[in-house]
Amino acid sequence: MADSQDSNDAGTNTDGGAAPAAPNLAFGGDGTIVPDKAIIHDNETFAVQWTAHNLGPGDAPAFTDLLVVTRIPEGCPGSDDQDHPVVFNSATDGNPQDYMEQPLAAGATGSLMQPSVGPFPTGSYRLTVTLAQDLANVTNFNCVDIIDHT
Repeated sequence: MADSQDSNDAGTNTDGGAAPAAPNLAFGGDGTIVPDKAIIHDNETFAVQWTAHNLGPGDAPAFTDLLVVTRIPEGCPGSDDQDHPVVFNSATDGNPQDYMEQPLAAGATGSLMQPSVGPFPTGSYRLTVTLAQDLANVTNFNCVDIIDHT
């Protein structure tokens, strides 16, 4: 009698080999999300910058990041127990191509992401980035103040 393999066995893929190692994504560099300028005025756009780093052990396929800009009326960093108005969400705003990352080998750092947003009225804002929202869902944020241009 021939051996049969239960299709529900865990730990193997359909060709009988071990499942590939999963990537472990984190923010690259010092882990920060920063604007491209130190002073942001209410009449100008600015780029939000970050990089992804694959800590390994597996390679990451191409993935899409998410950028959400939230107004924080009480000032940064704000309180997570309050709702804050979202002024930009890359899932519905901007160019989707600006948030697509190329495949990332284990141990590699991705390209500098730097999509442009704004202008926004004066006030405090939280720049929140989620790396690979469908794969790793790693989130970090930074707060910025936008000042009057006059």
